Amino acid sequence: MADQEVLTIVAPATSANLGPGFDVLALAIDLSNEVLIVRRDGPLVVHVTGQGAGEVPENADNLFCRALASGIDSLDGLEITCHNRIPFGRGLGSSAAAVCAGLVAANALGHLRWSPSDILSRAIEFEGHGDNAAACLDGGITALVPGPRALRIQPPDGLALVVVIPEVKVFTDEARGAMPQQVPIADVANGISATAGLLLTLERGYLDEISEFLMQDRLHEPFRGPLCPGLGALKALTTTGLLGVTVSGSGPSMLLWVEALKASDVAAAAREALAGPGVVAEVRVERVAPTGIRARWEGLEGTRLSRTPG
Repeated sequence: MADQEVLTIVAPATSANLGPGFDVLALAIDLSNEVLIVRRDGPLVVHVTGQGAGEVPENADNLFCRALASGIDSLDGLEITCHNRIPFGRGLGSSAAAVCAGLVAANALGHLRWSPSDILSRAIEFEGHGDNAAACLDGGITALVPGPRALRIQPPDGLALVVVIPEVKVFTDEARGAMPQQVPIADVANGISATAGLLLTLERGYLDEISEFLMQDRLHEPFRGPLCPGLGALKALTTTGLLGVTVSGSGPSMLLWVEALKASDVAAAAREALAGPGVVAEVRVERVAPTGIRARWEGLEGTRLSRTPG
């Protein structure tokens, strides 16, 4: 690829809902997939490395390719290499990353001039919901609002995440099927109130006040909790610096919201808590990614940024 022009797309992992903000709130995680695209003679060629290698299609049925194909006439003449770091089926936005990357690539390759809201709308058509896509595109902490469009707040200083990724997989359809079709109005009102409180405290940087809002969900976590091994043990932790525990998207991954200076201590406590019930999981310390999806061209003329995402 050294003598060819390469389009590189970097798309972050995301965690949706953030406790009470079901299908509205999400954040980007500093863990990303990278896709490289070069033009070549011949039919489409797709390579997948890392997460999903040997499982996901290496052809036009790949989710990235399907999103890309929605904006350009043909995939022939392209060689696509997907370096995947985001785990599949763990509630960390792997599908949103693929869809958003494909749409941003289509925008760049096809010179389409889609706006950010255009890309978000198209991502929702693929995903069926837009919370993960909003955070993937914009980075930081986002709220999906009518339009659709994303409102973004900068992650507060001093906030870190301990991400717990169980070995088991849970897929969105399965997790949504665990939820009731109707909920009491009081539970909805409670969720709206807690979501507003969470956003305001995060925007103002009041980390010591977010705990009371993170743990207020009544719409999805009570029903998805059984799909998340070790959730009860993690919620029982009283380690200094732990601010709260939320299910990440559809699960089974979980986020421990922590004070950055105490992140290593909380991660160690989480590993110990999971060992008791024998839960096999990866525990890693991450930050909220301050920026969303990025695109750049590299080649004989050097490096230049593509307008991202719109």
